[in-house]
Amino acid sequence: MSNSPEAGKKVSNKPKRANGRGSIYQITKSNGRKVWKAAIKDINGKLRTKNFTKFAEAEDWIAEQRRARELGENTYATNPKMTVGEFMTGWVENKYSDDQSNTQRFYRNAIKNHIIPALGNIKASSLTTKSIESLLRDMAARQLGAGTIKGVKASLSAAFNDAVRLGDLTRNPMKNVKMPDIQAKPTKPLPRNDWERIYLEAMKDPYMHARVEVAGMLGLRPGEALGLKWADLNSQESTLRVARQVQRIKGKGLVIKSVKQKKERTLLISETTIQILQTHKRYQALQKAAWTEDMDLMFPNSLGKPRDEKADRNAFKRLLRAVGAPNYELYQLRKTAITAMASQTDLKTLMEFTGHTQVSTVLGSYVFATSESMKSAVNGMDQLRPTNDNMHILQ
Repeated sequence: MSNSPEAGKKVSNKPKRANGRGSIYQITKSNGRKVWKAAIKDINGKLRTKNFTKFAEAEDWIAEQRRARELGENTYATNPKMTVGEFMTGWVENKYSDDQSNTQRFYRNAIKNHIIPALGNIKASSLTTKSIESLLRDMAARQLGAGTIKGVKASLSAAFNDAVRLGDLTRNPMKNVKMPDIQAKPTKPLPRNDWERIYLEAMKDPYMHARVEVAGMLGLRPGEALGLKWADLNSQESTLRVARQVQRIKGKGLVIKSVKQKKERTLLISETTIQILQTHKRYQALQKAAWTEDMDLMFPNSLGKPRDEKADRNAFKRLLRAVGAPNYELYQLRKTAITAMASQTDLKTLMEFTGHTQVSTVLGSYVFATSESMKSAVNGMDQLRPTNDNMHILQ
């Protein structure tokens, strides 16, 4: 009878390690080949093993596993057979609460429409950087929008960052991913001429006048405008509080929730804006007889309840058709307001009106050069041009 502890296996003559340090021993495989088998328990107490042709490689692996365990890191995927499709779907459905339904919907669309069709059957623990870059290049080749491609990258990055951070996966294939050469085309503010025509047309209806005022003059998001209540208007102090938004949530319909940045803001408004809103309020009072509920909303639907953003957009489209303007998006009124405001105030005040906390977001997404701002810059430079009259300034 063999004296070896296990048939077909031979214990290494290397010094025995202390408990918990792992072990390495030599075995003979069925094909007669001898390999070094390394074994060590991971952070969860589960025994992990791996075969190596060289003893030094087994030693390095044991040391790597031990370091990870001491740091509290998982070195194996929680479910190594889980596919990218299963992993991404589970992540997006469990990560976000109702207050983040827009974010969830953004990621869910990227996963359903682009990630699962291309990468869904690959094991999440085996997904490579090369496969991800191939998907992004293919999307660029199909001339999909830069926002769509960035959404796919953002979805994968967020999911794998969470998985590695929580120890569910051992590596992040997104770590070194490079984006293809794509040019984003952000929506811009309305040209001055079109903006003036739209505003003048809106003035014919108290409701639309007030609605366009808070969008194109104060820069409120559509959902924020629909969440305004008359209690938010303080005529004595000339302020308007932006504390909530209306949003459609899957399975729940229209709900009123906190604003996007979770922080309400109080805006100083002009006497003209106050008059426009109060005129709208007087006309609104004449329609309340048909309401089924009064929620004190500034811009409710025909029954006094929260108004759907789709209905809000359709009303704006009718306004565009009335003046023969191009098919602009309602959200562009926000950019119109912020861009115009940028030439009238300081950056800190501008950020307060936008509700954003990152300067880069405000400058990169909301402030654009216009023909008026460029003309102002040129005229200003004209005043600084050296002449015989101002040569003494340069000396």
